[in-house]
Amino acid sequence: MQVINGLEELRERYPRPVVTIGNFDGVHKGHQDLFKTCVSLARELTGTAMAMTFEPHPMRVLRPAVNLPLITPLDQKLELMAGHGLDVALIVRFDENFASLSADAFVDKLLAGRLHAAGVVVGYDFSFGKKGQGDAALLKSKAETHGYAFRELGQVIVEGRPVSSTRVRQVVHACDLAAARRLLGRHYRIAGRVMSGHGRGGRLLGFPTANLRVVDELLPGPGVYAVLVELEEGRLIMGANNIGNNPTFDDGALSVETHLLDFQGDLYGRDIKVHFVEHLRPEMRFNSPEELAAQIGKDVASARQVLAPWQSGEKTPDKD
Repeated sequence: MQVINGLEELRERYPRPVVTIGNFDGVHKGHQDLFKTCVSLARELTGTAMAMTFEPHPMRVLRPAVNLPLITPLDQKLELMAGHGLDVALIVRFDENFASLSADAFVDKLLAGRLHAAGVVVGYDFSFGKKGQGDAALLKSKAETHGYAFRELGQVIVEGRPVSSTRVRQVVHACDLAAARRLLGRHYRIAGRVMSGHGRGGRLLGFPTANLRVVDELLPGPGVYAVLVELEEGRLIMGANNIGNNPTFDDGALSVETHLLDFQGDLYGRDIKVHFVEHLRPEMRFNSPEELAAQIGKDVASARQVLAPWQSGEKTPDKD
C-alpha cells in the first residue's frame, strides 16, 4: 500500500480511484467492511482502491477539550489498513483551513476535481465539510453529476449493537478484551520501547519484567492480563502483563510491565508489541512483597492456561 502524506504530495493521477473516507480509528470491523467494498468496487472498475484518512483526528481540532484517546496511532492504523488490500492511503492534514471547506467544495473540488474519483464508499454515519453539513445523501446526489459510483454501507452489528470506535474505547477501558476482539477482529494491542524500571521484578519478586514506554493513548484498565508479546514479526512469546500504579509499593505513577514466560535475554531498548488476550484480575494492594510474589506466581500459572492454545499453534494473535 502506497502512503501519500498530505494533499501536497499527491502528484500523480491514479487510474479510476475508488475512495473510501473516514478517520478509521481502531480499524474495526465496520472500517474493514468499507475497505472490502472499496477494493471490490475498484477491481470491478479496473481502478485504484484508495482510503482517505485524516491527521490529526478531527476531534483534536474541532473539540480539543474532549481529549479523545486514539485507539490506533497513525503508524499502526496504516499497518492495519495495508492488510486489507488497499492500493493507496491518502493522509489529509486536518486543520482549521480544511475544516472550513464547504461540503460542496469537498465533493466538487477534492473528490471530483483533484482525485477524479470513479467511486466513493462511505459508512451510514459519515459527515464531512464545514460543521459536518455534508452526508451520504449529498454524495449520492452528486454521483450522477460527477460520474462516480456510490456505495453507502449500513451498520455492522456485533452482539446486537453497531460496531463503533466509541464502543471499542468503552470495552478496552472496562478491561473486556474478549469484547474488544469481537469488535476488532483481532486482539487489542499496544506497542512501545522497553525501558529501565524500578528493578524490583527479578531482584525482589523473582519475576523479571519488561517496563514499556507506551506510544499508544488507549490503555486497558488497571489489572493483570494474559498477553502475547511480539518481539519481531512472527515471533510470539507468552506473558503476564500488569497495568497499574503498583499500590503495594506506593509508586503512584502508572506503569506497564510484562513478564515474558520462558524467556531469557536483554530487551532493553527494543520495540515490542503486546497483544491482550484476557483480563486475569484487577489491581490489588498486598501486605508485603512476599505476598505479591505469591500472587504473581498464580497469575503466571493462569496466563499459561489461557495462552496454551497459542503456544501449541492452534491460534494466532489476529484469529480466534
